[in-house]
Amino acid sequence: MKPYRMMTWCTAALLAAWASGCGSHPAVAPAAKRETASPNSSPVVVAEVLLSPQGSLPVTGSATMLFNRQTETLTVSVNAAHLAPGERYELVLLAGPGAEAPRALGAFQADARGNASSVTVVPQVTSLPSSGWRLEMASGRTVVAAGPVRVVPTGSQLPNSLPSQ
Repeated sequence: MKPYRMMTWCTAALLAAWASGCGSHPAVAPAAKRETASPNSSPVVVAEVLLSPQGSLPVTGSATMLFNRQTETLTVSVNAAHLAPGERYELVLLAGPGAEAPRALGAFQADARGNASSVTVVPQVTSLPSSGWRLEMASGRTVVAAGPVRVVPTGSQLPNSLPSQ
């Protein structure tokens, strides 16, 4: 094709596109206002625990708990060090005075170096204490580490302990 014919065809195509409205912006409806979640309506509650030694072993560790209201599950991830090598340990969730009985959250075994990592999914958990709960790591009947559970604010979720305005 000769250059002047190409230019003529391109000009004609651009004029046709302009005349038909191609490239114009369609009317856009404003976005619907999003409802904000109330402090306790988040489907997932995140909590963390720093485990401190409670006996003769210099146990250190931490745990993260994810409570999913929709699936009614509690996922508990724990990392610990300075445990007795090869020993079996259990995690127990304790609520404050007058609350329900302690809840077993699973068990794990320390490796040959005394370290352990474990993830446990606890089914059929419908609620968690609103405050005053504690996580304990025990070997048999002996508590080797424990710590208070602290709810971590996520998005619009805030702990109940904060004042509302």
